[in-house]
Amino acid sequence: MENKQKRFQLLWRGSILYALFYTACLYHNASGITYPFFAGGTLLFWHYFTKKCAGTDSENSDADRQPNKTRLHKAFLMTGIVTAGLLNCTTDSGVLIFFNKLLMFVLMSVLVLQSWYELTTWSITAYLKNCAAMLCGAVGNMFAPAGDLQACWKLRPAKQEKKEAASERKRIWTSVGIGLLIAVPIAMFITILLASADAVFCKIIYELLTFSVDFDILENIWSNLGLLLNIAVVFALCYGLFTYGTEPENIEKMKKLAAPDEANLDTYIAITVIGIMCAIYLLFSGVQIFGLFLGQLTLPEGYTYAAYARRGFFELVFVCLFNILMVLFTMAYFKGSKTLKILLTVICGCTYIMTVSSAYRMILYISSYQLTFLRVLVLWGLAMIAVVMTGVVVYIHHQKFALFRFLLVVMTIGWLGFSAAHPDYWIAKYNIAACSDGKECDNFYLARSLSLDAVFALPEEIYNQGKLGNYWNRARKYQRQQEAFLGFRTFNFSRAYAAPKIDKPANMR
Repeated sequence: MENKQKRFQLLWRGSILYALFYTACLYHNASGITYPFFAGGTLLFWHYFTKKCAGTDSENSDADRQPNKTRLHKAFLMTGIVTAGLLNCTTDSGVLIFFNKLLMFVLMSVLVLQSWYELTTWSITAYLKNCAAMLCGAVGNMFAPAGDLQACWKLRPAKQEKKEAASERKRIWTSVGIGLLIAVPIAMFITILLASADAVFCKIIYELLTFSVDFDILENIWSNLGLLLNIAVVFALCYGLFTYGTEPENIEKMKKLAAPDEANLDTYIAITVIGIMCAIYLLFSGVQIFGLFLGQLTLPEGYTYAAYARRGFFELVFVCLFNILMVLFTMAYFKGSKTLKILLTVICGCTYIMTVSSAYRMILYISSYQLTFLRVLVLWGLAMIAVVMTGVVVYIHHQKFALFRFLLVVMTIGWLGFSAAHPDYWIAKYNIAACSDGKECDNFYLARSLSLDAVFALPEEIYNQGKLGNYWNRARKYQRQQEAFLGFRTFNFSRAYAAPKIDKPANMR
């Protein structure tokens, strides 16, 4: 009970302040100017909570014993979080906004873990298991504030009151109650008589005792209830997260989850499976080199080289991802051997060839059918697969290589660069340039499927054709948000710059 009381006194003020701050920044505001402030404020609150918890129980945190490399990694995580928050208010693309938020969540999860534990020796599975345990623990401890508050109430200091003072207060309240019982019926009777005697007095009493319900008030009540619910949920999650992270039994549980899995499965099982996969991949890689890249193999009947080259890039992307997972699983659960490492290296080499093949097919497809967001995203994903596979090759031959940190840094920098480039703008610019060379242009995709990021790449003739219904709707929605109360929260650079350029199309009323 005393521990709960102490914990409540430690966490409740900060949790309430963070819940209010979170709601002020993000309530009904998915990509406004408040996002970078939310990212920076979250880091400040995290630092505050960490210091408070470490100050009360220094054994619960390994922060003071962390090396300089870990501190540098923390600085990278914090920079990535703030950068992703800043990019959120510079784009209108829903996909970019969603993955920026996902990146912030992942980086913040790793940062919270790193504030409590030394993660240098953790494997990828240790990160995943502990992040999942931390999230489930925060949700499971959402009702902890109620129990801690109850403990504070039960342990509150007893008030030393004199019996005479208590008796005097009791006498006063009893007298007031008796007076009210006598006065209310008399006052009602006299008021009725006076209202009958004077019409003006009657009207005043009538207006005082009657009221009407405004439906706008009811709508505001529902809106305020949603606001209060948002504050309550964020408060409970914030409180629950630090409650879970500071309980000794949970700390031991998470340390056990972080313990490396024993690679005790027989190596010959892996050699057999990987050997067969190597044979298939080597044959396929040979076909890619001589058939696709050099064009020296005979194609099946009815196939043109262009049709052959444009087929199968999504399947190859899936196989590349599967290969990465297969190599990591083999390294984690099977005993190592020189033969197995050679076979896994061959798998990685074949994956490189598949990645190049898939990218080559996609480029040929784009040259015929132009760009879409999904096609650009696939090309970015293939580039990331190639870099990630390089880290996997290093990890195969050097087990002490911090693979998870490498993957986290690579994916963070890669995605932040992709998001900052505003691909919708370049898609529109490329497709319009391709149309100027005499190719047929997909005006429907340009006018309906891209975000406001693409507006500045659109030529004047597209504006004048009245085909910008999607852009106009998005711009008007943004303008209405800006005109609303506290609309400055939703300010977005991409929408603010694009909205004035879009007039209402002639075919819309």
